[in-house]
Amino acid sequence: MDLQRLMQEAAGIVREAGALVRSLRHPQVYTKEGHANFVTEADIASQKFLLEKLGELLPEAHFFAEEQAQNKLEPGLNWIIDPIDGTTNFMRGYRPCAISVGLVQNGTGVMGLVYDLWAGELFSAVKGGGAFCDGQPIRCGEVPLENALIAFGSSPYYRERAEVTFAAVQEVFLLCGDVRRSGSAALDLCYVAAGRSDGFFEAILSPWDFCAASVILEEAGARAGSLEGPLGYEKGMAVIAGSPAVYGTLAEIARRHFARL
Repeated sequence: MDLQRLMQEAAGIVREAGALVRSLRHPQVYTKEGHANFVTEADIASQKFLLEKLGELLPEAHFFAEEQAQNKLEPGLNWIIDPIDGTTNFMRGYRPCAISVGLVQNGTGVMGLVYDLWAGELFSAVKGGGAFCDGQPIRCGEVPLENALIAFGSSPYYRERAEVTFAAVQEVFLLCGDVRRSGSAALDLCYVAAGRSDGFFEAILSPWDFCAASVILEEAGARAGSLEGPLGYEKGMAVIAGSPAVYGTLAEIARRHFARL
């Protein structure tokens, strides 16, 4: 399987899905399980388009997608898809939101594509091939923790995690340059890969939130893990990511607080 060729073809499909999403300016909104958890007809249209076109591109692959009723990581190839990461932002016109498409082979992430719907930037990587933004190589930063920008996610669908999340945020804030919260984990992770920020953590994310970006992070020289060690793609888990300059301290703080859950 020629991953580079496959990535180029998949990138075109992802950009087409982005154009479809942007054309739906006032989509119908539906409520899902969890606090303030929404899906729009744009999410549904994007996922339908991606499943159809990626299915034609790689017929042997399975799909693990956010707006799919049942998800299971199968042996072999799996596309892991978030049709809109940052749906609430999209609904409100708050810009950070993206399409995230990762490819996993026998449990290992081998390709990642994250397309910023409004900036139009495409972050991409294949395993062993480096990380890119719009075709230009990217690399994580080397900023020391005391000057670092650290992004976090607030796990808004899981309000019982708020106390440990914000305790961790406070500890990190007192050690770093500043903190950020965008509402799109996929973009937050890609910003770490590109050196625009230096670290990220969230108490729980689904595989479609971090799969594609995890490949991009690794290829950009950053580190990513969970409470138990390496990231996996079969279930939701805590996610910690950062440049080598900040990852160790960030992981120690996040794991200590999140272990209380």
